[in-house]
Amino acid sequence: MAAFVVGSYALVKQILSCDDDDDDLVVLLGIAGIEREDRTKSLQYYEVTIQQYLPDTFKQFFKVTPATIEHLCQKLSDCPELSERVVPGGRKPIPLEKKVLMTIRYLVSQETVRELSDHFGVTEHSFIRCKRQVITAVNDQLFSKLVTWPKANCYQDVAQRFDDMGAYSFPNVLGCIDGCHIPITAPHESPNCYFNRKQFHSVILQGVCVHDLTFTDINVGWPGRVHDAKVLRNSNLWESGFQKSDNGRYHLLGDGAYPLKQWLLTPYRDNGHLSQQQVRYNISLSSKRQVIERAFALLKGRFRRLKYVNMKYIEEICKTIVAACVLHNICIMEHDGFEDILNNEDNNQVQCNDPQFFMQNDAEGQLKRINITNRLLV
Repeated sequence: MAAFVVGSYALVKQILSCDDDDDDLVVLLGIAGIEREDRTKSLQYYEVTIQQYLPDTFKQFFKVTPATIEHLCQKLSDCPELSERVVPGGRKPIPLEKKVLMTIRYLVSQETVRELSDHFGVTEHSFIRCKRQVITAVNDQLFSKLVTWPKANCYQDVAQRFDDMGAYSFPNVLGCIDGCHIPITAPHESPNCYFNRKQFHSVILQGVCVHDLTFTDINVGWPGRVHDAKVLRNSNLWESGFQKSDNGRYHLLGDGAYPLKQWLLTPYRDNGHLSQQQVRYNISLSSKRQVIERAFALLKGRFRRLKYVNMKYIEEICKTIVAACVLHNICIMEHDGFEDILNNEDNNQVQCNDPQFFMQNDAEGQLKRINITNRLLV
């Protein structure tokens, strides 16, 4: 009996170090001294069933192709975060591919850790450990390599691809910026700050993407109550935007929540008296800016965990979001089709017209907007 009590206490200590809500039930059962009944685990799911999946079935379940998984495993193969200590006489280490598949399924679904661990034939503790290893490795080893600003010698090509999109022209666009809410559980840290104006808890993902929906810059973690402009003002992009735009020659496109800058162009505020050219400018800007809305729609459509992240700690939430953004870019690099994923659902874009949040437009930005407005064909 004493051995069981000591074992239960150790189990509680171990699981309390985890933040997934699914672990709470296990803790309660351990405290009560109740041994969990063995659940039927799919011991052959990874070893047999997945290996027999046809490509369409694999894509339906994991939302990515086998080629994308193989590419990701290659990139993670040397990551120290995923190394396993082999214990003589102990269990065999979980293969890297299985860890990756478990993590991908976690990110593309809203299944609980209990359901997922049963499905893959591992304990909940092992599932959480493997998932954290992969997400940490993606953050530490892949983020800086795969979420990158275009190289200076590619600026003209990026701008041309934007200009060629759709029926409307808009010159010298390097990317489009916006923010979106990622719904979360009320966190332990300052929960009221994360309760947004749409009446749910969230963190903000600020993203910049190019024409093919690849993210080139992200900022994650500001509380949901914070306005887009403040998130931008406190991000690295605010200080580097002018330099990254070739000293204002190129620019990002944003909505009216952002300040007008030489490197960030926004629409004219519609006061009912806009000129025909100003209306044309707004339409052209809006048509190009749809790419960031589509990027968020694809991100959340593929990685459905971002529709509601059920974790208690902000750091873990942010790592999960960053990992999804990196994997989003890998999928695009791999030409991993998404026609059946992309949709027009509400992606919780951050919207707020409270005047207290508007930042002053600068003179250089106003002059540049006027010049582009006059250049656009009426």
